[in-house]
Amino acid sequence: MSVSQSDLSNLHYGYDIVVATTQQSINKVIKRFLAENGDQPVTNLAFVATSSTDEYSLTDYESIMANAKETDPGFTDPFAIADGTDPAGSAAIQALAKQKFTAAVRLQLGLPKGMGTENAPTFVELPTRNGPVTFNMLCAQFQVVIYNPGTGFDPTPTWHNISQPDDTGWVYSALVDLNLTTVPASRYGDLPASVQREIKNLSGSAFSVQQLLFDFTNATLSASTPTLSGLPGKFKTTLNTLIVTDYFKALQAKGEPVVGVAVRRSTPSVSSLDITDLNFMVNPYIGSGGVPQPNPTADEQAVASLNYLCATNGASLPGANTFTWNWLDQQQAGQYDGVVAINRDALANFFRQQLTGFAAANCFNASVNVSLHGFLDTEVRYSWSMSRGQSPTVTTPASGAMVLSLTHASSSSDQAGLDGDMGRMTLSPSYTMTVTFSGDTIVIYQHLKVYLYVRSLATSASGNIIDKTITDTYTISVNADGRLSVSAPAVSRTDHSETPGTSGFLNFFTGLNSIIDDVKNWADDFVPTQFNDIPVSVAQSFVFPGGNSFAFKSASFSDDQDLVSLISYDT
Repeated sequence: MSVSQSDLSNLHYGYDIVVATTQQSINKVIKRFLAENGDQPVTNLAFVATSSTDEYSLTDYESIMANAKETDPGFTDPFAIADGTDPAGSAAIQALAKQKFTAAVRLQLGLPKGMGTENAPTFVELPTRNGPVTFNMLCAQFQVVIYNPGTGFDPTPTWHNISQPDDTGWVYSALVDLNLTTVPASRYGDLPASVQREIKNLSGSAFSVQQLLFDFTNATLSASTPTLSGLPGKFKTTLNTLIVTDYFKALQAKGEPVVGVAVRRSTPSVSSLDITDLNFMVNPYIGSGGVPQPNPTADEQAVASLNYLCATNGASLPGANTFTWNWLDQQQAGQYDGVVAINRDALANFFRQQLTGFAAANCFNASVNVSLHGFLDTEVRYSWSMSRGQSPTVTTPASGAMVLSLTHASSSSDQAGLDGDMGRMTLSPSYTMTVTFSGDTIVIYQHLKVYLYVRSLATSASGNIIDKTITDTYTISVNADGRLSVSAPAVSRTDHSETPGTSGFLNFFTGLNSIIDDVKNWADDFVPTQFNDIPVSVAQSFVFPGGNSFAFKSASFSDDQDLVSLISYDT
C-alpha cells in the first residue's frame, strides 16, 4: 500500500491537503538539530541527604562546591574523583560529606562524543495508536557521582563515579505530547529561516503562524530506562525524575526542535488554494487489510507518518481519521521525506472557478422565428439568434478520472403554414467541457456543436453546421527549483462540421447558405484553454515539516485522482 491509494475525497477524510512526513524524516530533523546545536551548556546538579524518607534533595551545586573548598582548599571537582576512591582517605570527599553531599549529576544535551548522527538511535517513535510520542533522550555528557556514607547493614563508606559509554550513551525514554500553538507576531524572528522568507512574501495579507512542538511540560518517563550499575535504588528514582525535567529544560532553552510550522491565511484568495485551517494526526504503519499493524518491525515503524491535515479557503476541517494506506513504502522512505496530497475535489473546485467563465462564452441560448409575409402570405421569412454567456451546468463526479464537467444545451424551433408546410426551422446549440486527471496529465476537453434544420415547402436540409472539439493536455512536472510546474498545453483539434447540401433553388427561397455562414461565425471564439496559475505547489509555501521548506521530487495522480507528490526536505 502506498501513495497511489490516496483517496482524500472519501467520506472518512475530506481534507483539502495533507502533508505527511515519516518517522524516519522527523528523526532526521532531530539529529540535525542536535548536530547543529552541539554547544549546549553543561548542567551540574547536586543532592544532599535529608531526614525524610527521601534521602536525596536537590540543592545549589555552586554553593556546595564553594563550601567544600573552604574545608579543603585543594578541592576542585567531584567529577574528577575516581570511581572506587576510599572516602576515608580523600580530603575532597570528606569536605563534601560535611555538606551532607550525597550525589551530583553532570548533563550536557547532545549526541555522545563518540556517536555520529549516522549511528544515532531513533529519537522519536510515533505511537501505534492515538497517544503521546516516545522521545528518546541522549546527552553529549552524562556523569553521576555518589557518596554513600554507609549504613547499619553496610557501614563501609563508598564513592561511585560512573559515566555513560562514549559510543552509545545512556538512553532515557519519555512520553511526550505534541502541541499545536499559535506563534505571536513578536516571535516571528525566531522561526526557521525558510518560514521567515515566505512570511515576507505575505506583506499586506492577513495570516497567522502555527507551530507544532513537543509538549515537554507534561513529559513522563516511560518504562524504558538504562541500567546504571552502582547507584542506590532510591537515587535512581530521583535521578530518573530529574532527568526528564532538566533534559527538556535544556532542550527548550536552545529553541527546541520544531516538528512543523504552518502559515494560515485569514483572507484567502478565491482563485487559489490557501490554507485556512490546520490540524495534525499520527498515522501508524498500516498492514494488510488497511488496518494498523500492532507490532511493526523497526523498518515498518520508520514509515509511520505525522500528517498535517489542511482545509483551504475557509472550508471546515473534518475530524482526524486513520488512513488505510501508508504514504511511503519502506524503499521510498530511504529516498524521500514524505508526501503532499491534494484532494481531487479541492483541485476540481479550483478548475471550476477558473473555467466556468471561459465555458460560459461558448454556452448559447437559441431563438428562431419562421413567419409568413407578402401577398396571400406566400413569402416565408426565417430569423434566428444565439445569445452567449449562459451559465453551464456543473457536475463533479465522486469517482473516476473525469473530475469536472460543464455542459449547456438549448434548442428552439418554429414553423409557418399548416403543420409547418410552408417553412420550418430548428436551431440547437450544445457545449461540453470536461476535466480529467490521469497519470501526470490534466486533460481539458471541449465540444461545441450547433445543429440546424431548415425546411421550405417540401425541401429541407439539416446537419451539425458546427461540430468542433479542442483537447488541451497539460503535463505536471518538477522544475530545477524543486517546484511543481504545468506545461503549456498540447492542443489537439477536430472539425466535423457539416455544410448541408443546398440547391440554388432552395437557397433562393430560404437563404440557407447565409444562415449557415452566420451561425458558423459564432465559432470563431472557440479557442483552447489557458492557465496562468494552477496551484499544485500551494503546500510548499505554507506548510514546513520539521520547520524546513521542501522540494518536490515527482507528481502524479493517485488511483482516485488526488494529486500526490513525493517530497524531500531542503537542507
